[in-house]
Amino acid sequence: MDARLAKMDEQFTKIDERFAKTDERLNKIQEVLERLVAKKITETEESLEQKLVISMPKMEELYASHQSASATPDSPGQFPPKQPSPPPTTISPTTTTITTSSLNIQLPASATAASIVKEYEANIPYATDGPLTDSIHGAPASSSPPMDAPKSLLEAAEKGDVAALRRFLAAGGRVNARDERGNTALHLAASNGRTELVDVLIANGAGIDNWANMRRTPLHCAAANGHSATVARLVVVGAAVEARDARGATTVALAARGGHAAALQSLLEQGASVDTEDVDGRTPLSHAVRGNFSAVVALLDKGANVNAASKDKETPLMNASKYDNPEIVTYLLEKGADVNAISVDGDTPLLIATRHGRSAVITCLLEKGAEVNVAGKNGETPLLNATNNGNSEVVKRLLEKGANVNAADKTRNTPLLNATKYGSPEIVTCLLENGADLNATDVNGDTLLLVAVKNQKRDVVQLLLKKGLSPRNKSSKDESPLFVASRDGHDDILECLLEAVHQCDRAEIGRSLRVAASAEVVWVFADAAPDVVLEEAGREALVASATDGRQEALRALLQLGVNANATEVNGRTSLHNSASAGHLWCVRTLLEAGAQVNVKDKNDLTPLHEAARTGKRECVVALLEGGAEVHSKDRGGQTPLHLAARNGKRECFGALLEAGASVNVQDESKETPLHSAAMNGEEECVDALLEAGAQVNVQNEMGLTPLHIVAMNGKTECAVALMEWGADINIRANCRSSAEDFARRGNHRGVVFKIGSHRAKF
Repeated sequence: MDARLAKMDEQFTKIDERFAKTDERLNKIQEVLERLVAKKITETEESLEQKLVISMPKMEELYASHQSASATPDSPGQFPPKQPSPPPTTISPTTTTITTSSLNIQLPASATAASIVKEYEANIPYATDGPLTDSIHGAPASSSPPMDAPKSLLEAAEKGDVAALRRFLAAGGRVNARDERGNTALHLAASNGRTELVDVLIANGAGIDNWANMRRTPLHCAAANGHSATVARLVVVGAAVEARDARGATTVALAARGGHAAALQSLLEQGASVDTEDVDGRTPLSHAVRGNFSAVVALLDKGANVNAASKDKETPLMNASKYDNPEIVTYLLEKGADVNAISVDGDTPLLIATRHGRSAVITCLLEKGAEVNVAGKNGETPLLNATNNGNSEVVKRLLEKGANVNAADKTRNTPLLNATKYGSPEIVTCLLENGADLNATDVNGDTLLLVAVKNQKRDVVQLLLKKGLSPRNKSSKDESPLFVASRDGHDDILECLLEAVHQCDRAEIGRSLRVAASAEVVWVFADAAPDVVLEEAGREALVASATDGRQEALRALLQLGVNANATEVNGRTSLHNSASAGHLWCVRTLLEAGAQVNVKDKNDLTPLHEAARTGKRECVVALLEGGAEVHSKDRGGQTPLHLAARNGKRECFGALLEAGASVNVQDESKETPLHSAAMNGEEECVDALLEAGAQVNVQNEMGLTPLHIVAMNGKTECAVALMEWGADINIRANCRSSAEDFARRGNHRGVVFKIGSHRAKF
């Protein structure tokens, strides 16, 4: 009884928990609905305001029509006989109906325009369709506004719609309302150069120095976009010329950055400062030098400091050197710019110009005495920079000015190494003619020829070979140009190298052949040194290709007549290696070429042993189809099934068993595949072998059963599986220990518990 009550209590507790979760979900739903309703109300209010403003012309027209009708003595049906004229702001006291397609408003004849609008606002529906009509005349009051008419004061300002802007303002629109970026209508009008709108907005109280995002004022916006007329108007009405945005930029800086000379001139005429620094310490001149010559002239004429440096010590001349505008650079130099100024990063104008490949600017700087051997923070010189850009004329000009042809940077990169990397034979020739070191090596110990090979610069390779460089010279990593060209598959470059290899040792050819990346590379070697390909080097290359899975190179070597059964020192063949690595297509290619499928290495392992050991099922199938012996044993008497089981490669079991592999075959130690699987401890492998008929209580030469082995190793799940298949827990090994003894000795409590539970059942 107590148990039943306890169970009922537990059920009631669960029900209470479900109710609590339901309440929680309902509360969340209610919160979501409340947010949606609030959002809808806000949207509706905004829509009503917009519709009211858009309909103002119609209402004014209706009101005028209403006044006219009330003042006409013979208007039929709706008005009484003529009465004395009412005051100008009222209509005679009677009732008038204003009708639209979805609205009917009864108004007293004494209504004013304001009261008509108020009544209209109170009765206007969420959506008004169809033309607005006057019941007095029964005709459309006026045409609807166009579909693209502005929907708000901000939109009217952005589109430059003066009429719409005036309507919104007349309807009480907030002149300093902001959009999501903090822009007011005045910001938008100024950004787009809408000077007429600017006047209207200012007349209606718009704040001329209000901030938008980035603390920009309307004058910032006009200056940044080059609207000189708008800039002039804002300045006249008192906009702050020296205001700074969030980056510290003044209106002058923004006009200069955009290259807006006219807007800049308007600001300068008002006495704006020309040397105010932004947060990076840059002055307007540093921005103007990007490309507008007139802006540069205007600033310098007003006394801008030509050598004003930023926080990084970068001068206007340095900034100008990044761009292809020699006219500005020349003008700065004429005004006293320091041609050899150095930045925090160690840059000079010449270093910057050579880095960006500005050849005309480089000429200007050199003519004014720029230092040609100055080094940057990484040790790079102008000459080193110039070799990156492939401009041989600049390189010649620098050399004529005394540039050090062998100056290296911090990574030991010289101009010649750099030119070799980027592949300009003309620059390489120029540097060599001026004394560049042919024996220079980079930080990796790579020679010039090796650098050219790695970067696939065939023309440079040919040039360097003509200069006497040897394809045998190796890097610190023991790589020769011949080796790299072969490994990376650069067959066109390999041809050049082999043409120059008549004095090269045969060992280097063989070494390079072993890493041949493609059939094309192999054929190049065959044409240049056929005897080498067919000797030991070719056999070693075949084994290496099979090992790496380079099928095309493998096929080419076989077609050239290399022995498919060539072996390594340990007796392994190409078929062993490709089977072990799982290179199926290489396995098939070798079998088609006559490779012996049951060949054994020095440990009596066949290719099938290797494929089974590494779990390469597709290769196992291909080898079996090619005649592989499924019962073949290695030096220890183990079959491919033994190795697959020991290494947990269950995926190979099916193919081996279908081919007739014995599930109970014993090796030299009388161990079966089930012993091997137990040693690995993979439950799935154990189950698969048991399902295939493996004897569960078989003992090896030490008297150990599979259960003994899993108990020793603490493989609880395997122990359970074996006991379910009938493993005898009482069998003792030669040392007189049972499975439980082994488990206790290893402190494998899980196995001990399962064996105890199994004993209790029986």
